[in-house]
Amino acid sequence: MKNSRAIDSRHEKGQLADQLIDGCRHCVKQCEQILELLDQDSYISCGEATSSIGAHMRHILDRFQCFFTGLRSGVIDYDQRERDKSIEISLEAASFALTSISRSIDSMNLDEVLGKSIEVRESVHHESPLAEIPSTFGREIMGLISHSSHHLAIIALIAKSLSFEIDDDFGKAPSTLASERG
Repeated sequence: MKNSRAIDSRHEKGQLADQLIDGCRHCVKQCEQILELLDQDSYISCGEATSSIGAHMRHILDRFQCFFTGLRSGVIDYDQRERDKSIEISLEAASFALTSISRSIDSMNLDEVLGKSIEVRESVHHESPLAEIPSTFGREIMGLISHSSHHLAIIALIAKSLSFEIDDDFGKAPSTLASERG
């Protein structure tokens, strides 16, 4: 019986890893869709917002890059983002960075690291020192998906303010989509 449970656990872990990778791929696909829709001027325009689609795109990609750096080093430091301005102002640079992130997602063996502990660093208040807390790679991927969904929702609002037609489901969190579909 004990051996049977271990197999079930591996199966469940594999299913969860697949779900998380699918969630990451969905975020990447939405990023690709918006890049294909926009022209260069629209990408850097703020519309009615205070920041551009490019700024939000760079931020999404920066956080994914921090995750992949942490996957190699054992520490995810979200404050050590590259903040590569070229991704923010160039559709071509954003597309290139997105391709790199997509390849990293495709080559990730999440089954091996899903529950593995990791240290996460990030500023939580501008007057406080950097916060450091334990987490797992699986939990951090869940956070990336949620974080990306929120920025994609902002991107959708900016694109709509620039008169682009955006699918109603674009940028919605997975839980919102599930709730709406009953």
